[in-house]
Amino acid sequence: MSRSSAKPPSRPSREWTLPTPDEDIKSHPIPVAGFIGALTAALFGLIITFLIVITAWLIAAHGDESVNQVAAASGVAWLGLQLVPVSIGGHALGLLPWGFIIIPIFLTWRGMHWSLKSAEPKTANEFWQTAIFFSVSYGLVSATVAAFASTTDLNVNVIDAALRSTILALCVAVACVLTFAPSKSLLIDSLPASIANGIRPGILAFLFLIVAGGLLCSASLIIHFNELTAVFKLMTPQALDGFFLMLLCLGYIPTAFVWAMAFVIGPGINVGGSTVLSVTQTHTGALPAFPLFSILPSSAQTWMSLLVLVPIAAGIVLYFLLPREHWSAQGPGFTKVMRKLATPSELITVSVAVAVTAGCVFLVSVASSGPLGTQLLKFVGPSPVMLAGTTAFILGVVATILLLVPRFLLGLFYLWQHRGASSEGDGN
Repeated sequence: MSRSSAKPPSRPSREWTLPTPDEDIKSHPIPVAGFIGALTAALFGLIITFLIVITAWLIAAHGDESVNQVAAASGVAWLGLQLVPVSIGGHALGLLPWGFIIIPIFLTWRGMHWSLKSAEPKTANEFWQTAIFFSVSYGLVSATVAAFASTTDLNVNVIDAALRSTILALCVAVACVLTFAPSKSLLIDSLPASIANGIRPGILAFLFLIVAGGLLCSASLIIHFNELTAVFKLMTPQALDGFFLMLLCLGYIPTAFVWAMAFVIGPGINVGGSTVLSVTQTHTGALPAFPLFSILPSSAQTWMSLLVLVPIAAGIVLYFLLPREHWSAQGPGFTKVMRKLATPSELITVSVAVAVTAGCVFLVSVASSGPLGTQLLKFVGPSPVMLAGTTAFILGVVATILLLVPRFLLGLFYLWQHRGASSEGDGN
């Protein structure tokens, strides 16, 4: 058979963009490469954390702790960077400064890159195998650190350490694998168009909400600047202590953004049950002296009711980002016109976009809520389920209204223009 008469394939075969060869990196089997990359990322993270902790311990006032105790505390702190809950003196610390998660993300990214170059995967399955071996190995290393670093006064759960670290490493590894693939990732290519079309609008709508929360948080920082500085002076009479407290506050900046987002969306946040802050209800109880709490509004303001427009605007943004199919009113009779207001694929795309936004909101709210101790701090932050559910409801209603109402009105106008034909269609 001649080449011109050969039938072209129904779908072009995928060509992987392989890692750039590096002569300094020795080739290893996939399991070995994944383990070495994960171990290296974990060791660098532990070293960096140890240097930070021991520097703070040497400079600041400290007791008679040994270097071994400081090393154990560094291991627990390293796990805390990955949002593994820490128990201090029997009190759970689940609301962690997750702004520092950028450190393990960067190190696991570099470790996964090394594993890909060492394993030299050739097929899609080999790429995913490398990612899985890397993630599982990283989780096992974290579990080992949790087992050896935990003490009676300062400890973490081994299962939590393994599970959360594996999830973090897997997310980074998947993103790393996709950077070695063509512009369209395997995950997107394998999905139906009605589902794939909703992913990007959902993520952008979530970013819209986060930016809105960040702007509100920044405005609150400016308004409550005097209270903020007063708390700083109260907690840190010395400049060096103030520096470390400032670093801690920087780690909590993403938490403050999510709190502001929760306030804008509606459910708001709770601080131990004594303080409830939302657009519809503002009740401030006794709060511990911490700079993060000083930016919370002390009373309801009339302008706060206008913040309900922000999630509505997010729903509008989501709708206009969705790819919509061509629609025109047609068919005799009211029933036939109304049945064609939206296709099933359009409704699926809207649902996927809303679900993606709600899912992202749920994840960041989980990272931004939890215990900070007991009594007033037994739970701090937004309710992840309530916040995600409210987000899905508002965005879903707004996007659905924008999709169906204009078509409904155009359908009525079409029926009015063709009322004679409509009557005949109904008669049939």
